[in-house]
Amino acid sequence: MEADMFKKILIGYDGFEGSLLALEKGLVLAETLGAEVLVISVAKVPEYAEMISEVEEAKEQALKYYGEVLKDVERLSKDKNIKITSMIKYGKPAEIIVNMAEESGVDLIILGPSKYSYVRRRVLGSTADKVVERAPCSVLIIK
Repeated sequence: MEADMFKKILIGYDGFEGSLLALEKGLVLAETLGAEVLVISVAKVPEYAEMISEVEEAKEQALKYYGEVLKDVERLSKDKNIKITSMIKYGKPAEIIVNMAEESGVDLIILGPSKYSYVRRRVLGSTADKVVERAPCSVLIIK
């Protein structure tokens, strides 16, 4: 594998155990390869809210939660020599991750396994499945 194969890595992080492992391993890989890292947390907001205030309230709650979640990124990367950008986006996780990968020129997307049940994943599909299907680059699922 060429050392410069992966120069920009996107890590999807939601604060759950599987994505924490993906974050930890992704940061180690990035440091080893000298890659830049983009950590993205995607908050879902209600699609069919009765009032705009419901959407705004959901966004505020998500911002508070993911603001705390992204402290893990700071904690885990503080002793590493990596350029890291963290952000919170709102929408459908797979769609946002794929769009960010395209817009940012990402070479690799790293995700953790689904936190949902087998039945739910089979019926609705997991974020990881959708990203693998649509991604413009390589995808690594850390389990």
